[in-house]
Amino acid sequence: MSIVNIVCPRCTYNIGVFQSGLIEVYDNCSNCDFVVSKIEDVPCLRDCEERQINLISKASTLLSYDSSNLKIPFIDRALQSDLLTLELGGGLDLCQNKNLIKSDAFLYSKEMHLISDAHSLPFADETFSFVYALAVFEHLHSPWIAADEIFRVLKPGGEVFVLTAFMQHEHGYPNHYFNMTRSGLERIFCNFEINQIKPSSHSSFDQLSYIFMDFASFLNGVDLERKFKDQKHRLQNAVKIFCDSVEELDPLLLNEKNISQDWFKIAPSIEITALKK
Repeated sequence: MSIVNIVCPRCTYNIGVFQSGLIEVYDNCSNCDFVVSKIEDVPCLRDCEERQINLISKASTLLSYDSSNLKIPFIDRALQSDLLTLELGGGLDLCQNKNLIKSDAFLYSKEMHLISDAHSLPFADETFSFVYALAVFEHLHSPWIAADEIFRVLKPGGEVFVLTAFMQHEHGYPNHYFNMTRSGLERIFCNFEINQIKPSSHSSFDQLSYIFMDFASFLNGVDLERKFKDQKHRLQNAVKIFCDSVEELDPLLLNEKNISQDWFKIAPSIEITALKK
């Protein structure tokens, strides 16, 4: 069974290990003054006050998942390979694969191995064979730095899979910085050999309904002249019809055979698969 060395985010000195699904981290770095705190028994390897990191009480509105059951081919291949795999933003993932390290910048559940910053990963160079991040990159303040960090911790021949927001409304967990386009992802992952960028079939079209609901909420607050009341009412009815229908249509719309330039223009999410040469 492979062992992962956990390193200090400040000086990269070894401060712990991960093996067989278990993590052990020292209380502090013996090479510098970095102190490893524990929040709900989860090691925290980033500088931030606990009240800003511990979001368990606010996570009740978020859905937990098991990444081994998502039927995403890249993730299935990674988890079945028995090779070391890193998940960024995996705080709500219930997957118990012993070769998977789940890391997040914030604490959403106790299912996570460690709290760390994707912009400064606490792992040695060329550690992992696979890295994946689901609905994370839109919440990173400098995603190009995170991409470089992924490149650093991947072994030569290692692969990365990122699914991130494109046509989605603003949502903060706790912050929302960017929505990605194809050209944006190509730029961010320019150090990699890109295998594929495409609209993701693993993200529901009901994401579009949130945009329309935001619009409906906006309309409710707009005081129009009497002659425009009917148009406002028709718009509100159209939004309701769309939102009521999109969930039923979703599995029919999100089909790989429907990939087209039009889908690229309105896809709720976009995904990239890339290789470190």
